[in-house]
Amino acid sequence: GLCPIYLVAPTTPPDRVGLIVKRGKGFIYYVSREGVTGMQQTVSDTIEPMTRIIREHTNVPIAVGFGISNPDQAGEAVRHAEAVVVGSAIVNQIADKGHASDLVPTVKAFTANLMSGIR
Repeated sequence: GLCPIYLVAPTTPPDRVGLIVKRGKGFIYYVSREGVTGMQQTVSDTIEPMTRIIREHTNVPIAVGFGISNPDQAGEAVRHAEAVVVGSAIVNQIADKGHASDLVPTVKAFTANLMSGIR
C-alpha cells in the first residue's frame, strides 16, 4: 500500500514535530530550507538540529531535501539522514539536454556523481 509522507520544515516548532512524525510510516521528509526549491551553494545549517529533534520522536527513516545539488551536499545531508532527495538539480540536467536520447545517460551520470559524496 501507499504511505503518506509527512513533511517537517525548519519553521516547524519542536512540539509540532512530535505530532507530525508519529503518523509517519514510510519516511519523514525534512524540507531543509525555507522558500523556493532550487540548487544552493551550501546545505542548510538546520539539518543536524532538526533531524535530531525528529529522531527524538520516531525511528522512521528521515529523508533530507531542498537545495541538494552536488556530492558534498549529498554527503553532508546523509550524515544526518537515511536518504537524500534531489529534485531541481535533476530537472536542470534534463532541461539542459536537447535530445531525449541524452536524458537517461545524463541523469545516470549526474546521480552517480551525487552518490560519490555519500559512499
